[in-house]
Amino acid sequence: MKLGAQFYSIRNLTQTPEDIRNSFKKIKEIGYDVAQMSGIGPIDPHMLKDISDEFSLPITCTHSSYDRIVSDTVALIQEHKIYGCPVIGLGGMPPKYRGSVDGVQAFIKEIAEPMKKIKAEGMEFAYHNHAFEFDRLSDGSRIFDILSEDCEELSFILDIYWLHYAGEDHLKYISVYGGSRMSNVHFKDMKSEPQGAICPCGTGTIDMKAAYDACVAAGVKYAQVEQDNAPDSGDAIGEMKTSYVNLAPIFGK
Repeated sequence: MKLGAQFYSIRNLTQTPEDIRNSFKKIKEIGYDVAQMSGIGPIDPHMLKDISDEFSLPITCTHSSYDRIVSDTVALIQEHKIYGCPVIGLGGMPPKYRGSVDGVQAFIKEIAEPMKKIKAEGMEFAYHNHAFEFDRLSDGSRIFDILSEDCEELSFILDIYWLHYAGEDHLKYISVYGGSRMSNVHFKDMKSEPQGAICPCGTGTIDMKAAYDACVAAGVKYAQVEQDNAPDSGDAIGEMKTSYVNLAPIFGK
């Protein structure tokens, strides 16, 4: 399994093409193998491909906007083909669908055609979870269960932090969905104090070695380090370096 950097973690440093290139350079110098694009500024897909090739950091998945996924599917597919990314990811279900079973079913209905087009091109459409997908709806069901059971073509980008935050066994979910319905996983750690705060991998309470072992056993290809609050530290690159240094021995680097 290769270790990647989720660029959402350094989004404050990636809002122009020049900054994106500089960030690729810094992430490569840290030692990361692959990358996920999310939260970056506008850039021509060919330029992004050139930067990715220049620093030998393949883009293995994205978080793309919901509007583009449902309304601009063909162009989005073509862009991903240009920079060689096989997974079009969604960062989370829009809030308007989250409150009821009917809302979740409406979401599934709306993504059916885009997902069909993405799959027809040999690519994956993958959903990234937070904690709300594991809350009980009025009938006792949960959003994640509905998505996984009623939308069998849907892949996932499981986030071990949010699974842990929701009180779920992330190792179990990795074993169930890894490989067959998940090629990318998010590695993220949790502080004990203040409880629930996101922190660099290896500095919190989540057992990263156990997560790594579960991913390898399940056939997951890429672990993307995502630290949502890294820009708040004033040194997002430094936060990503801390995660890498702590994870490198686990990944045999």
